[in-house]
Amino acid sequence: IKNNTKIPVLGRVRAGIPLDAITDIVGYEEIPKVWTTSGSYFGLVINGDSMMPYFLDGDIVIVRKQNCAENGDIAIALINGNDACCKKFYKSKNGITLNSLNPSYEPMNFSPEEVESLPVQVLGVVVELRREI
Repeated sequence: IKNNTKIPVLGRVRAGIPLDAITDIVGYEEIPKVWTTSGSYFGLVINGDSMMPYFLDGDIVIVRKQNCAENGDIAIALINGNDACCKKFYKSKNGITLNSLNPSYEPMNFSPEEVESLPVQVLGVVVELRREI
């Protein structure tokens, strides 16, 4: 346990509240302490079925805090100040597309203007999935 550290698992993330100040903590997960030398992390509970079959409702994802993502990353994005969502991230000159893994959900497309005005913000990138069996 000396080589691990605990991070908060958040139930919800909303705009205007710094991640460090969110009080909707539903539990804690341990991550390797060495990870914290290259960034900070939080856990987030997956809500809904938009990322099935890979991520299930109630799963916990471990997220590295960062404000950008690479194409194809599973990112946590905050849209219009509402709850954060977990989606596959793509950015192009036409803006940002957030894709669900579940094909019954349409991609969410945002023009460069919408990315600025809504806004669409990346909070972090998923680095690990944790599921109780």
